[in-house]
Amino acid sequence: PLGRIDDGFVEKARLFADEHLKPHAERWEQNRQQPEETLRMAISQFAGIRIPTALGGSGESAATIARVYEELARVDIGFTCALAVHNNVTIAASLIENTSLRNRTLSKLMSGNAIGAFLLTEPDAGSDATSIQTLAAEKNDTYIIDGSKAWVTNGVHADLLFVFAQTDPELSAKGIAGFVVKPDLPGVSTKPAYNLLGNHAMGVNEMEFSNCAVDADWMAFAPGEGFKAAMYGIDVGRFGVAAMCNGTLEGGLNSAVAYAKKRETFGRQIIKHQGLQWQLAEAATQLEASRMVTYRVAEIIDRGENFTVPAAHAKKFATRAAFEGLS
Repeated sequence: PLGRIDDGFVEKARLFADEHLKPHAERWEQNRQQPEETLRMAISQFAGIRIPTALGGSGESAATIARVYEELARVDIGFTCALAVHNNVTIAASLIENTSLRNRTLSKLMSGNAIGAFLLTEPDAGSDATSIQTLAAEKNDTYIIDGSKAWVTNGVHADLLFVFAQTDPELSAKGIAGFVVKPDLPGVSTKPAYNLLGNHAMGVNEMEFSNCAVDADWMAFAPGEGFKAAMYGIDVGRFGVAAMCNGTLEGGLNSAVAYAKKRETFGRQIIKHQGLQWQLAEAATQLEASRMVTYRVAEIIDRGENFTVPAAHAKKFATRAAFEGLS
């Protein structure tokens, strides 16, 4: 899969990280803010990478977007996560069979005119997505949405919400549908950003829906298909998390090595102490292994095969490697 990487996009991501993220990332974190304009700028450059050329995108490989995420997360994983979630929404928009709705959303999501958010998780429903409580009751040519969504990445600045709701609780997963909702509709309440331990550039919050009327032609995925679309989005998200963790571990290693070359104890650079060399080498080996697991997922994606299990393995391995390597 490495031969299919578009180096042009990788270089653009490297320059973007150094020019637009590195000088500001610490300030964004200290101010607990999501950099909306910088996010829109990144969207305009990178959101179309995985979208087919027939729909106006670049049609590049999954390995290419993984490398882009690595370069960006090398500097700021929170910002990169915001972009990745938006990109997942963009991919979802490209899969909408309703041509009119797809045309109303996809170009805006690729250009940065719209920031997208993926609303599946709820305060009382996380990993068990079939138990979501948000309801979408059909009434004439509209659906009335009521419920709450939690951990909404990009929620504070989103222009288009991809909301998954239950149309018939008796049908479980087969009743779940997906809707595109504008946050300025009556009945949509955008809550303040969460006070997190870090990564405030993600712009994470809660959103509530109370008697929110959505026209039926804004249904992106019909009941039953909505759950499949949501699970596909989760799989894509896991792959993205693995790539981002690889990038942030690389960034941490680079910083550690640079510091170890400058810092001296007992008359020698600390990087020349064997004990530290072992620790750095172990983290580097874990990074190499994590990348190989991640790029295996990319290869499976590009072959058009099911990647649910490989993506789960990659996310599990990469998050552990990053956490232990940066500890």
